[in-house]
Amino acid sequence: MNTFEPGEYVRLRAGGRKMIVKHPSFTSDLPGTPLVPCEYREKKRTVLGFYSARDLIAAPA
Repeated sequence: MNTFEPGEYVRLRAGGRKMIVKHPSFTSDLPGTPLVPCEYREKKRTVLGFYSARDLIAAPA
């Protein structure tokens, strides 16, 4: 479905913050979904978000 590997850095096509792809076990309740679990830091907390694979591009580490 998507070509992103856990631990890879990505960002939204429209720009934005750098995020890290998390392990797909986060989407085990959503089988066959095109969503990619990504995590990023916001102030002093970690935020987990689910993004469409077509809206993400690889980002330099």
